[in-house]
Amino acid sequence: MGLGRLDRLGKEFPIQVDLRAYFLHPEIPPEGQLRRQRAFEPEGEVPRWQAFADEERLTMRRAALTPYTRLAQAATEYAKRHGKADEFHHAAYRALWEEGANLGDLNVLEGLAAGVGLDWADLRPRLEEREFDAELEAQHDEAMKFGIQGVPAFIIDDLFWFSGVQPIELFRRAAKRALEARQGEDASG
Repeated sequence: MGLGRLDRLGKEFPIQVDLRAYFLHPEIPPEGQLRRQRAFEPEGEVPRWQAFADEERLTMRRAALTPYTRLAQAATEYAKRHGKADEFHHAAYRALWEEGANLGDLNVLEGLAAGVGLDWADLRPRLEEREFDAELEAQHDEAMKFGIQGVPAFIIDDLFWFSGVQPIELFRRAAKRALEARQGEDASG
């Protein structure tokens, strides 16, 4: 849902998005982990988020498997370097939430990469060699310094941060205040 909010915000404000890694469940093994149903959740739904998903016209279904996401985060880092971060991230989001795909599966990542025009023959060995691990760890550590404990999380000009599913109005207020702060710096500086 954060992606939908950012897409809408980008039509109203001059923003740049820098996707960063955060390890929400670092304990998940590479093969993924069967998801346990929570007592308050109807099967296959995320009721707390459903109204926001409906507002963004997104399909959100909980998959039976919680995937190991480090490979997808590394692929996102690769996509950044090739100008395809937004496309790859959107494709991965749809694959996870709409199709229940396992983002820890190299075959799934191959399809996503090919779908957005990334060179899988170049990307795969980089994933297997864990080329992006140091960068992902640094991004996660930075998020921890901000006090981030969940996803999605947003940091705007190092002034405002918030996490979780939030209404679009919160994004607008934060973007407006960040722009005002920048304009104040430009005027004084």
